[in-house]
Amino acid sequence: MTQAGTPGPPLRRPRARAARRVIGAALVVAAAGLGAWLVGSAARVLVATDPLPAHADAIVVLSGSTSDRVLEAARLWHAGIAPRVVLGREQLPPGGAALRARGVRLPESHELAQQALVALGVPADAIRVLWKRARSTRTEANILGRWACATGVRSLVVVTSPSHTRRARLLLRDALGPRIALAVRPARDRAFSTRRWWRNRRAAKDVLSEWQKLAHYWLRERWSMRPCGGLPRRQRLAAAARSSGASSPRACISRTMSQPPMNFPPTNTCGIVGQLVKAFTASRFSASARTSTALKGRPISCRTSTVAAEKPHMGKRGVPFM
Repeated sequence: MTQAGTPGPPLRRPRARAARRVIGAALVVAAAGLGAWLVGSAARVLVATDPLPAHADAIVVLSGSTSDRVLEAARLWHAGIAPRVVLGREQLPPGGAALRARGVRLPESHELAQQALVALGVPADAIRVLWKRARSTRTEANILGRWACATGVRSLVVVTSPSHTRRARLLLRDALGPRIALAVRPARDRAFSTRRWWRNRRAAKDVLSEWQKLAHYWLRERWSMRPCGGLPRRQRLAAAARSSGASSPRACISRTMSQPPMNFPPTNTCGIVGQLVKAFTASRFSASARTSTALKGRPISCRTSTVAAEKPHMGKRGVPFM
């Protein structure tokens, strides 16, 4: 209190203001440092590289940039990673259908990739082109997932551009499911600067576009993806059975296990799920059709052909059983 009785100014107020200023400045510096780190690592986070397996069923080249991805795929094929290369088909560009209607046909990206692979030493019979066209990475992942599950593929090596690897791996893992091993490899011949990417117009375009698509994946695409590309469960089970070496429930294959000229008793394989109950009954057919099998009480008639003594491994019409 002063002599006049009026309160004096508090002594601690200048110190509190100074402390707030110091804390605010520290927060600004920390936010600037965090922002600089995030900007600097934005390009590095997009690049995902998986270790190569000793052997895979196929090398997949995703649609898009053809030259760099084809070079990487040919390099992996020559290294013996997989026996075949799978190519996807892109949707026709704007005006492509109109050109074809007038008799003008421009080569598509998968055709150019196929020609390049053959020129790089990959045999034509080792190249497979998927039939269905893809509109985006999501639809291409679903197409690939359905094909892989339907054909019994168990491991894949996927080649794409460096900035595309992170998002492609997320989509492909969702579409392939947990039973198919996946390794994503960036194309080494594609120049992509992860340091000071904002100074390169092409790199900046790739980074900003991929982060936008990643946000779309986390917000929407992730929740709509299904294993095997949405392949129905019944077809998935049948494909899993084919990959395990068994036949479908309705397909009965009678194979001889005896020495010629006797082809009885045969070993019958019918179906994939549950135990096989084998019942050998007299058949109303000729002596060459002697057996019938039952799968869990569900009889399935199997007519088998007598195998010639000189060709015990051949079936009817000269088709091998295995």
